[in-house]
Amino acid sequence: MVTAVSTIANGGTHVTPRVVKQIVDSKTGEVRDIETKKQEGIISQKTSEDVLSMMKSVVAEGTGKNAKVEGYSIGGKTGTSEDGVNTGKYVTSFIGVAPIEDPEVVVLVTLYNPTGEGGHQGGAWVILTTHYETIEKSKMV
Repeated sequence: MVTAVSTIANGGTHVTPRVVKQIVDSKTGEVRDIETKKQEGIISQKTSEDVLSMMKSVVAEGTGKNAKVEGYSIGGKTGTSEDGVNTGKYVTSFIGVAPIEDPEVVVLVTLYNPTGEGGHQGGAWVILTTHYETIEKSKMV
């Protein structure tokens, strides 16, 4: 899910995720950069802009309002699904993009079978608060 939203945030360019940016030879000090693999045109720039605009409205006035961070423009998508067939358990999630005008970070928070007031909906507050705290602590403004 993060890779798909990252592609949207990158204007339709898919960037293959990587864990290692470079390798440093401990004996020689030689630095070898790990290539960033990109594939352009996965979706159009227009589609990317439209989806990001919709994600912005989710946080501005929709189900993701609790993910707002003062002075920071965020877009996101909330989600709830059943965990299996007729189990009575749910999975809730929020994926956010920030800053929405020039995305630098995508954050996904997922809770499996959250409990609390409101049943499975009780997890939404925890997810959005966690997302807020993650963005707040990593502010790039």
